[in-house]
Amino acid sequence: MDFKKIEEKWQKRWEESKIFFSDPDNREKFFITAAFPYLNGVLHAGHLRTFTIPEVVARYQRMRGKNVLWTFGYHVTGTPILGLAEQIKERKEEVIWAYTNLHKIPEEILLKLTTPENIVEYFSKKAEEAFKKMGFSLDWRRKFTTNDEAFKKFIIWQFHKLKEKGYIVKGSHPVKYCPKCDNPVEDHDLLHGEGATLVEYILIKFRTEDNEVMPMATLRPETVFGVTNIWINPEKTYVRAKVNGETWILSKEAAEKLKYQGREVEILEEFKGEKLINKKVLNPVTNKEVPIFPAKFVKTNVGTGCVMSVPAHAPYDYIALKDLGLLDKIEIIPLIEVKGYGKFPAKEIVEKMNIKSQEERDKLEEATKKVYKDEFHKGVLNENCQEYRGIPVREAKDKIIEDLINKGLAEVMYEFSEERVVCRCGSPCIIKVVKDQWFIKYSDKKWKELAHKCVDRMNFIPENLRRVFHEMIDWMKDKACVRRRGLGTEFPFEEGWIIESLSDSTIYPAYYTIAKYVNEYNIKPEQLTIKLFDYIFLGKGELEEVSEDSGLDKELIKKMREEFLYYYPVDWRCSAKDLIPNHLTFYIFNHVAIFPEELWPRGIVVNGYVTIEGKKLSKSKGPLLPVLEVAETFGADVGRFYITTCAELPQDADIKFSELEKTKRVLERLYNFTKEVINMKDSEEREIDRWLLSKLNRALKDYHKLMEEFELRKAGILLSHYLLDEYIHWYRRRGGNNKELLLNYCETLVKMFAPFTPHLAEELWELLGKKNFISLERIPEAKEELIDDEIEFIEDYLKKLIEDIREIIKITKTEPRRIYIYTAEPWKCQILKIINENKDKDAKEIIKMIMKDPEFRKFGKEVPKLVNHLIKLRALDIDEEEVLKKNKEFLEKEFNAEIIINGEDKANKKRVAIPFKPAIYLE
Repeated sequence: MDFKKIEEKWQKRWEESKIFFSDPDNREKFFITAAFPYLNGVLHAGHLRTFTIPEVVARYQRMRGKNVLWTFGYHVTGTPILGLAEQIKERKEEVIWAYTNLHKIPEEILLKLTTPENIVEYFSKKAEEAFKKMGFSLDWRRKFTTNDEAFKKFIIWQFHKLKEKGYIVKGSHPVKYCPKCDNPVEDHDLLHGEGATLVEYILIKFRTEDNEVMPMATLRPETVFGVTNIWINPEKTYVRAKVNGETWILSKEAAEKLKYQGREVEILEEFKGEKLINKKVLNPVTNKEVPIFPAKFVKTNVGTGCVMSVPAHAPYDYIALKDLGLLDKIEIIPLIEVKGYGKFPAKEIVEKMNIKSQEERDKLEEATKKVYKDEFHKGVLNENCQEYRGIPVREAKDKIIEDLINKGLAEVMYEFSEERVVCRCGSPCIIKVVKDQWFIKYSDKKWKELAHKCVDRMNFIPENLRRVFHEMIDWMKDKACVRRRGLGTEFPFEEGWIIESLSDSTIYPAYYTIAKYVNEYNIKPEQLTIKLFDYIFLGKGELEEVSEDSGLDKELIKKMREEFLYYYPVDWRCSAKDLIPNHLTFYIFNHVAIFPEELWPRGIVVNGYVTIEGKKLSKSKGPLLPVLEVAETFGADVGRFYITTCAELPQDADIKFSELEKTKRVLERLYNFTKEVINMKDSEEREIDRWLLSKLNRALKDYHKLMEEFELRKAGILLSHYLLDEYIHWYRRRGGNNKELLLNYCETLVKMFAPFTPHLAEELWELLGKKNFISLERIPEAKEELIDDEIEFIEDYLKKLIEDIREIIKITKTEPRRIYIYTAEPWKCQILKIINENKDKDAKEIIKMIMKDPEFRKFGKEVPKLVNHLIKLRALDIDEEEVLKKNKEFLEKEFNAEIIINGEDKANKKRVAIPFKPAIYLE
């Protein structure tokens, strides 16, 4: 079988017939989208998983009779493409190596990609080629890039809507910043540290004996009441510096950072931290003097390099004092009462985890996270916390911060949540407080309430994402939405700014609904006015006036409005998990800000990352595995089936080439099985046919449930392991050979495979003599009346009996001439009958009922044991002996031995038999 030829054949037919173009009609719609790819490289294995999941589901829903909208655009705005063009122009060696070796771009072509326009054109063609080679069922009429002039008009409309609501504001805020590019940066602009967030440290102004400020950087200002000492790294460099007129002592790195965070900083003196050891400082909150001790664990590149020690609640502090032999000399001050802990939580967890020293950093990190989490969520401040006594930690924290800042005892400093954050230009990023910068006001409380409301009513896969998104919404702060440099839409409210790339890609699924009209009717960008978009997306304005304003025909405008309302809202949004803290959360925020409730998103699906043979994907260092390489090397259907079934959501997937080869063999078996059935001769019906029909319909029932819930791995196992192999193998072993039934079975199986392996399915559908595209066929619903619990139970019973006999043969190493099978005594069968008549009752109730009968009481402790076993077995109340007699010939053929049912009781075996777990004796 030549996969490549089959794939080329059907891709050509699909393209010619345009069967995946979607227009409104009277069917139920299904709108699924995925976060579109950024075009600074070829589509790779990570993209393949993220995009193939919705592709398979889109095909499945189409085969359920729904009108599916599934399409793609391309993300090209921001600085990465600009940076790549510059690096290629400069002939950067590592870039040339990565794109020729990993992205598989011929060097002579790569060296021509020296402008952003060339890069976008080249990679958009490669992406489209990859999608088509993998058999994606996309409506290509709707494609666009985020740098298209028409799409820019849509973004301008979006920003006008946000500004009208008061969500676009100007001010001074901390942002991730690249000093070389002189621009704020977002995740898509980063080489390292994608996903890093801004962490707010509170600098509490302790005072030295010379009345100089020594700012303690802390994430837990509520613990300031329990400070016993200060930690300084004696080997690192510290400075005395003028900071906004005050003299501060802090690490050299911190002083440099504060220069970018709204402070005037002048360094007066540099010295080693050892100079500060054993001096004393004053706690401004408690007015107590505390000593300065040495600690090598203090990082001077995080915070200020000056750390307050709270050994009652910080495992690091407790173990450091223990290492210095100072525990007996320091009074530990408890601050927080928390359920599950005693007076000193840090001491308890250090002892419980058997942490011996500061060197056990992994253990200390784990202990710290555990204590901090429990104290934040369940802790209450005690009497040592002055006026804050009795307040839960999660409430007290913000109040204490506000009070300290208002009293002039504290300031705020920002750090990255990750140590290494690097711009794509190669420069380390900083946190800069930018003045007169434009922001999207994600901190707005009323806006957050709307976002929470949306999350409450959405569907999530997996379900625990609901909690994660609620946390993201709570955490979300104002975000810089413009920059000076890069591709993108000009900011409509001030010249010289470009809308940044995570702000122009939030509600674009709405644009998909009308993009085909923009593309096919050659609508000019200037015709896409704010009034037009208001009418299409919000139903505002009068049609006559909108037509006059835009210069577009009224019927065309009306169609665009109707198409949007038909397809919206989005049913499922699919993405990898790295977009949760940014794009997906912005997606929710922007939808609830702009659209009415009935058009808010309905669901989000998240998948994990992809590794290749255990190695993390890297666009610059490898491995990468381009999608086109998967299609060429293994075949599109093999790649599709494997990538969607190798791991369940939201787990990470590790691509193994040996497993891809195994998947290829599965599809070859499907092909061979279908051909074999087609070439069969007609044969008579048998009782085992009922079993196969039952199994097929039960599988259909399970399959639909799994596909609806994106459990594609389980659906794949159902198809490849059970339907294709196990059921057919048992059916034939039992003498099944009904061509008519097997043809029906085969047709259904091919339909069920079709969303995963569409090319092969189309080919087999044609081999089966069908004229229509299988992609447009309906996957049948399960026929409940054909699901037969009794026959399935009987066949499972026979299978298990055969396995048990074979196991005994293996252990005893015998070749039996006779096999004695003993069914359970009548009283045990009577108990099974009682259990089946009382399925609404639990084991305790049934045992109590049975033991009222003196006939059963005489069996004593056997009864409870038997009841529990039979409940787990879920046995049916049928005549076991009759089943065995009916299948005696089959069993004799299996073992080439005489089967004797309930004959002479050899070795007193019958007494151990229980219903449908017979006793066995070999002779």
